[in-house]
Amino acid sequence: MSILFPTNGQGERAAFPRALSDFERATLLWLLPEQKAGYKNYRCYIESWHVIGTGRRGEGNFILAPVEPPFGDVTAPDNSAPLAQVFAYGVIEMSAGRISATLREVQEDQLEFEIVNLDGGTIPETFEERRRWSFSEWNPGAQCPMCIQHVREVSIQRIAGNSLTLAMCPSDKRLWIYDGNDGVVHLIPVTNFYNELMMHKRVRDPQIALDSRNLFRDLSSYSDSDLTAAFIGYNALRKKVELGAVAQTEVSRRSFFSKFFSAPPKSWRTGLKP
Repeated sequence: MSILFPTNGQGERAAFPRALSDFERATLLWLLPEQKAGYKNYRCYIESWHVIGTGRRGEGNFILAPVEPPFGDVTAPDNSAPLAQVFAYGVIEMSAGRISATLREVQEDQLEFEIVNLDGGTIPETFEERRRWSFSEWNPGAQCPMCIQHVREVSIQRIAGNSLTLAMCPSDKRLWIYDGNDGVVHLIPVTNFYNELMMHKRVRDPQIALDSRNLFRDLSSYSDSDLTAAFIGYNALRKKVELGAVAQTEVSRRSFFSKFFSAPPKSWRTGLKP
């Protein structure tokens, strides 16, 4: 399929503030599935906010903010604040090259995005698209969107509310959490999650505890309870979801391809408010 979009900002010096280009708007909205309620607010930001300047990561990295014409005094991008966590990520695979799209969590009424050619250079105005995938479109029971391989899933049942699904792909060494309340898929940094897992397991050997690559190498050795506890610890420090109290599972281990398991009716308090 051939795509034609003027990229506006890729390889040219556009004045700020400016509207998103057709390509930028279409790509960012694709990252935010309309059928999932949790992406609604971000879709509104994309539809109504303007680009006020560049981010700190080079070409293709821009900042959106709620400014309206006539623009007058426009707030400058705040590149001094810590980089916000990734909210959505996907890749468009072309016949020659790949385009990555990253949208970060909104922070102080500013929303950062990055659309770049992973093979370097500017994004061509015309290209043949072979495939596209994003983590936002993933649902429990599906394969990894990136490599189309099986993933390990751990169901985390809230006492009040729909369940969460923690997913881990050993092939691509990525993990994410699906929130059954709103359909949002949150990416989780491997190193931070692994740190919580090692603290839960009380592993002190630095060759094991400090090497997050061991998470996927040893994934089959960790029980659902271990991985659930690690996520609860991670979420307490770097909140991804409203968790509340969850049901504890005592299943020692589950198969990669197992889809369901039963958990005893036992509550596990997280210390977080529902």
